[in-house]
Amino acid sequence: MKIYDSNQMRNAERLAAEGGISYTRLMENAGSACAKEIRERIRPPFKEQEIVIVCGKGNNGGDGFVVARKLFEYGFFPKVVLAFGRPSAEDARIMLEMLSGLPLKVLDYKLETDAAEKMISDADVLVDAVFGIGYSARADEALERLLNVMSSVKGLKIAIDIPSGIESDCKSEPTSCFRSDITLAVSALKPCHVLQPFSQFCGETVVVQIGVEDVFYKDAPFFAHTYTKEEKKGLLPPRNPVSNKGDYGRVLSICGSKSYVGAAYLAAMGAVRSGAGLVFAAFPDCAYPALGAKLTETPLLPLPSTTQGTFADAAVPTLLEELKKCDAVILGCGLGQGGGVTSVTESVVRNADCPIILDADGINAVSQNINILKEAHAPLILTPHPGEMARMTGLSVPEIMADRFKIAKAFAEFYGVILVLKGANTIVAENGCEHIFINSSGNAGMAKGGSGDLLAGIIAGLAAQGIKSFVRAAVYIHGLCGDKAASKLSQAGMTPSDCLEILPEVLSEFE
Repeated sequence: MKIYDSNQMRNAERLAAEGGISYTRLMENAGSACAKEIRERIRPPFKEQEIVIVCGKGNNGGDGFVVARKLFEYGFFPKVVLAFGRPSAEDARIMLEMLSGLPLKVLDYKLETDAAEKMISDADVLVDAVFGIGYSARADEALERLLNVMSSVKGLKIAIDIPSGIESDCKSEPTSCFRSDITLAVSALKPCHVLQPFSQFCGETVVVQIGVEDVFYKDAPFFAHTYTKEEKKGLLPPRNPVSNKGDYGRVLSICGSKSYVGAAYLAAMGAVRSGAGLVFAAFPDCAYPALGAKLTETPLLPLPSTTQGTFADAAVPTLLEELKKCDAVILGCGLGQGGGVTSVTESVVRNADCPIILDADGINAVSQNINILKEAHAPLILTPHPGEMARMTGLSVPEIMADRFKIAKAFAEFYGVILVLKGANTIVAENGCEHIFINSSGNAGMAKGGSGDLLAGIIAGLAAQGIKSFVRAAVYIHGLCGDKAASKLSQAGMTPSDCLEILPEVLSEFE
């Protein structure tokens, strides 16, 4: 699903207004769509439900007034709280006037604070229509008090478009905000609905359409893309009932060292369990006792190693021969540093004809000669965490985190690669693609050594099978594994090995 920032949304609404759908009509449509969704969420007995709608002075408040009127038409008697007095936005004033003839209770929060707070606290259903995409200030003491009262309600809490107190474009973390159970995103997703830590305040996010058709977004290319639960059904094609291992690709995993056998195991098995037909595991021969016992599904390629336990330069000729037979290669997980790691990495980057998934120590190796990325003639997928990204760019980690999207997109375009910048909401930036992908799956339990190795393996497994958009699909599936592992085992206790074991179960949801 497409994600639009606040400027893009305003532009689309402007074009809709110029195209004949007035702002007043858009507000009516927004409130009507939200009211319909709210009605479907209210549990019986319906008439006894205390519904309270807190409305601001702007257009979001206007949406709330329409919600109140529509719920009344459905047979409810919602109550309205004016958070800052009468609205200042013209369309919102029109909508409030349309409420004046209805037998609905309306309180001014500033003039009747105690009564309004009691009414809010007693709500079975509380609707937040205080702020929308225009909010950019920090909560003052009065607003913070109101938002805290609203968030403490034990009933169902619903936000219209955006939980109040959160900036739509996530430019700064909120000092105080409404914590909703459900957020009704008007027209489209905004960055705050997907990006952590903001999305945690949104609860379940549901997009409601208000008549802003695709044509009105023609001058507003979307900010980013994310997968929804509905979209995941089409990520993986069904396997042909008449097929063999050769039909599902061949992966070469060049990973591991004496000190990091687990990385090689997770990468290779990630490719196996994601459906690749054949996975060959190449590793320094000194690691054979450990890896030989663990990797039972993969042919093994133990190659010359150094006294430090890493690949030796002598491993390069064999690797280059094996590359000619492969459909995807994993390079870097647990390679360590020193010895022949740099020569192995640079040789593969220069000579591979199939997609290269470059991770961990492979990234560290090319950081010393970053322009080698431009010498690759095969698709190159880099999967850095922020520290590795900092080493590649010369920027600090705080600088990376402050503008991940812009930096990732610029890097991907400059070097002609696909960049997977890992972290909360892993993002994928692709050379030649105008928008980025923001992953919506995954959780903090995946912040453990080995998670990236498994991801590299899944990417390679899907690449070898020729899966469309294999990088984005792999990132999303990897996060789903983490979510399922956390639900079964806890975020604190789950491990990358647990995610690996759960991977087939997750993939069964696509078959």
